[in-house]
Amino acid sequence: MMKLAGLRTSRIARIFATGLVLSIIIGTLVFIWTLRLQEIGKWEKQTETYSVVLAENTSQQMDFAYSAITSIAERIQDRWSVSADYLSSKLATYDFHLFLKDKVELFPAIDVISVLDVNGNTISTSRQFPAPEYSLYDRDYFLMQRDNPTLGIYLSNPVRSKSTGKWMFFLSYRLNGSDGEFIGVVILGLSPEFYANFYEKLSMGGRAAVSLMRTDFTYLARWPENDAVMGEKNTSGSAFQLVHDKNQRSGVIVSDVASQSEPKQSVTQMVAVQSLEKYPLILSFAVDEDFYLEDWKKTSVSIAIVAVGAVIAVIIAFYMLINLFLQRERDMQVMTDLKRDADKINLKQNELLINLTEQQKAIKESSDRLQAIFQNAADGIVMVDETGQVEAMNPVAIELFGFNDMAPENTDAVLMAFPGQAELLASAMKESDFLTSGRVRLEAETTRLDGTPFPAEFSISEYTLAGKRKLIIIVRDISERRKIERMKNEFISTVSHELRTPLTAIRGALGLLGGGAVAGLPPAMMPLLNIAQKNSESLTRLINDLLDLQKMEAGKMEFIYEDCALFPLLETAIQQNQAFAQSMSVELVLDTDAGMGADSLQERWLSVDAGRFQQVMANLISNACKFSPEGSQVRLYALAWADQMIRIIVADSGPGIPENFQERIFKKFSQADASDTRSQSGTGLGLAISKMIVRQLHGEIGFYNASPAEGGGARFYVDLPLVIPPDLR
Repeated sequence: MMKLAGLRTSRIARIFATGLVLSIIIGTLVFIWTLRLQEIGKWEKQTETYSVVLAENTSQQMDFAYSAITSIAERIQDRWSVSADYLSSKLATYDFHLFLKDKVELFPAIDVISVLDVNGNTISTSRQFPAPEYSLYDRDYFLMQRDNPTLGIYLSNPVRSKSTGKWMFFLSYRLNGSDGEFIGVVILGLSPEFYANFYEKLSMGGRAAVSLMRTDFTYLARWPENDAVMGEKNTSGSAFQLVHDKNQRSGVIVSDVASQSEPKQSVTQMVAVQSLEKYPLILSFAVDEDFYLEDWKKTSVSIAIVAVGAVIAVIIAFYMLINLFLQRERDMQVMTDLKRDADKINLKQNELLINLTEQQKAIKESSDRLQAIFQNAADGIVMVDETGQVEAMNPVAIELFGFNDMAPENTDAVLMAFPGQAELLASAMKESDFLTSGRVRLEAETTRLDGTPFPAEFSISEYTLAGKRKLIIIVRDISERRKIERMKNEFISTVSHELRTPLTAIRGALGLLGGGAVAGLPPAMMPLLNIAQKNSESLTRLINDLLDLQKMEAGKMEFIYEDCALFPLLETAIQQNQAFAQSMSVELVLDTDAGMGADSLQERWLSVDAGRFQQVMANLISNACKFSPEGSQVRLYALAWADQMIRIIVADSGPGIPENFQERIFKKFSQADASDTRSQSGTGLGLAISKMIVRQLHGEIGFYNASPAEGGGARFYVDLPLVIPPDLR
C-alpha cells in the first residue's frame, strides 16, 4: 500500500515537474522575444536621430555650396555677361583665379570651382592658373545647362575628375548674355571623399553605413567607400522601398539587402532614411542586424543560461522529492545536493548581473555619443515637451538666448516665459507642414532673455519618447543673412537710380539720331541705331521694374485713388497697348460679346489708381501678345464676379502655362521656357509687381488654362471691388 501511494505520488510529481519546466521554457522564450522587440524599438529611435543630425548637417553644407555658386554666378552676370567672347576674355585672368581659389578655401567640401565657355572648355578654375586645356562638353551638367535655359542650379551625377581622377559631383549654374543667350556655365565640384570622411566619424566605430543619394537614388557619396556603386542607381535598397514604394520622405525600415562583401548573400539591416527638404538629396543611415542586436544576443544567452539552470533545479528538486518519499534515509545527502545546486544558481545569477552591468555600460557609451553631438552642434538645439517646457538646451542655444549667466536648471522656467516664445512655438505647431509631416522650418523675429530682438530660423521636429510627444527645435541666428539681404536691396536701388539718369540721356540722343536730327547719316547706321534704341528701352524697363519692386517691398509707393468708370479704363488699356500688339502681329480687342456690353461697363465704377491699373493691364496684355501665335487675337473683357466684385480677363490663344511653372509664376525673376515667344525677352518682374499692385488696390490676381473647347491658351484675371457710381450716391 505504501509502495502504491509512493508510485502515485511520484507520477503526480513528474506531471507537476514537466508542467513547471514547460512554463519556464515558454516564459523564457517570451521574455527573450520581448527584449528583442524593445531593442529594435530603441535602435529605431537612435538610427532616426543619427539620420536627422546627418541630414541637417548635409543640408547646411549644401546651403554653403548653393550660396557659393549663386554668388559667383551673380557676380559674373552683373559684370561680364555681355557675350561669350567677352566672358572668356575677362575671366581668364589670375585675379579671377584667386577669387575662385578663395571661395574654395572657405568650405572644405568644395574641391574645385570652374567657369566653362559655350563649348565646354575651361575658362578659369580655382585649381590652377592658367586653366588646363580640356573640354567638359560631354558632362551631364554642361548639357543640362546648355539645353535648359530655366533649369536653375543642377546637381549632377558623380564622375571621375579629368585632372585628379577622384570621384566628384557638381553643382552647375547657367550663364546668360545680355540678350539671354547661353554664354557659359559655372560649376562647383563637391568631394564625395569629404562626406565619406565625415560619415566615418559618426559610424559607431565602423559598424554603420551612411549613403548620400540624389532623389533618383544615384549614389553621390558613401561610407564605407565603394567605387563600384558610385554613380549607380540603387532601386532595390531600403531607401528606394521607403521613399519610392511606400511614398514616405523619411522613416526607419528593416529589410534584407545584398551583402557588400558577398553579393549573392543577403543581410538584414535597419535603415533610417531622411529626404532633405530644400535639396534633391536622400540620406541613408544603416546598421546590420548583428550590430543592433548584439547586446540583445548577449542578454538572451545570459537569460537562457539562467533558464537552463532553473530547469536543472526543477529536475533536481523532482528527484529530491522522489527520494524524499522513497528513501528517507538519504535526507542528509539530499540537503547537500540542494546546497550545491543553489551555489550553481547563485553563480549563474552573478554572471547575469555582470552581463547586465556591461549592457548598461554600452548604453551609457551610446548616450554619451549622442550627448557629444548635442553639446557640440553648430546651431542651437532646444528639447521641449508639447507645452513648451524646456527639457534640455545645448551651449549654443544657451548663449543664443542670453542664458550665459544663468544656471542650466533655471532655464526650464524661463525660455518660454519671456515675450514671444510660447506664441511662436504654438504658431509653428499649427503650420500645415508640421501637421502633415511633423516638421516645419520657418523664420521669425524672436527675443533674448534681456528683451533684445533678433531674427532666427527655426527647424522644429516632433518625436515620441516613452509614449510622450516631444519637440526638437534647432535655432539659427540669421541676423547676418538679413543684413546681407538689406545690403543687396540697397545696392540694387542705388545702382538703378544711378543708371536711370545717364540712360535717359542716351535714349534721348538715340531718339534724335533716329529721328533725323543729324543729317547725312549713312543708311547702314540706321539698323544699328534701332538696335541701340531697342536695348536702351529694355534696360529702362528693367530699371523701372526694379525701382517699382523696391518701392513696393519698402511700402513707399504712393497710390492716388479716384473713382473711375470701368469702360474708359479698358478702352485706354486697348489704345495704349495696340501698337505693341501690332508689332507682334496680334489683334488686340475689347470683347463685349464674351463679357459685359459697353453699357454695362459704363455703369460699373472702381476706386483705383488709374496709372497703376494701366501698369497691371500693360503687363498682362504684353505677356498675352508675346505668347500668342501670329494672326491670333488677344481679348480683354469683364464679368460680374461674386458680391460687388468685377473680374477683368486677358485671354490669349497661346500654349498656356506649363504645370512646372504655375507655382512660381508670380515670384520675382520667374520665367517659363520662352522658346515659343519669338525671342521676346523680359525681366521676370512684371507679374510679381502686378500682384503687389493688385493687392494694394484691394483685389486679387490669378490665372487658369482654358480648355480646348474654350479656345485654349491662358486666362489671366484681376478681381476688384466695385463702388457706387457718383450719380447714385
